[in-house]
Amino acid sequence: MIRFENVTKRYALTANPALDDVSLEIERGEFAFVVGKSGSGKSTLMRVALREQLASEGTVMVAGHDLAAMSSRQVPRLRREMGAVFQDFRLLPGKTVTQNVAFALQVIGKPRHVIRSLVPETLDMVGLADKGKRLPHELSGGEQQRVAIARAVVNKPQILLADEPTGNLDPATSLDIVHLLDRINRAGTTIVMATHDSAIVNAMRRRVIELHEGRVIRDVADGSYDPALTPDEARPDVADVTWEPEANEDIDPAAGYEGGA
Repeated sequence: MIRFENVTKRYALTANPALDDVSLEIERGEFAFVVGKSGSGKSTLMRVALREQLASEGTVMVAGHDLAAMSSRQVPRLRREMGAVFQDFRLLPGKTVTQNVAFALQVIGKPRHVIRSLVPETLDMVGLADKGKRLPHELSGGEQQRVAIARAVVNKPQILLADEPTGNLDPATSLDIVHLLDRINRAGTTIVMATHDSAIVNAMRRRVIELHEGRVIRDVADGSYDPALTPDEARPDVADVTWEPEANEDIDPAAGYEGGA
């Protein structure tokens, strides 16, 4: 789904590269965390994968597209196959929750009857079925991020990129958001999440890609935030931090997104 081959990104000729000879591959259906200290290159990696920026060197393939070979006119087609969520939500302040989510479909030319069907379904999936008429400033931070997630997945993209989506949220709300992302991943969407939140990474036990000064220094399955910790040491002490589907909950990847978080 996402492949970086010897990717380097420089912002200035005299500066150290933000990404330095990065090679990695994210498979279809994976949930991977990208971790590292501030300035390690996490956000640059996400921007390059979104084609907000072009790599200085190397090859970036996303959903079968060579990003360097794409013209500006072709980028919207790529964005239809991807969703993105950010730390600062990026909601339209003068539009309601329903209008914010509908906007993502309007800009790609979806007909009105499709929008009328998909928006309520997606708001229900993120647990905001009763918030459609609210404006962003009337919502909590966690609710705003749920709107942002709804907007990102309303078109059922193959890939969801989340750049520090819990950075402005308290720990309990952060875990709720990541549980929602986990549910979306279980329905078939490939998710890459950049984060500095060690509790979330330790609780989820997914693939961990660690960057340092633009280089990949660790890439492990079932990883923890701190490589020095054993799996038992990394797992949180509080039992209710982790999440699994209920015994009677059958998540069918072919069925799309259904139900609440």
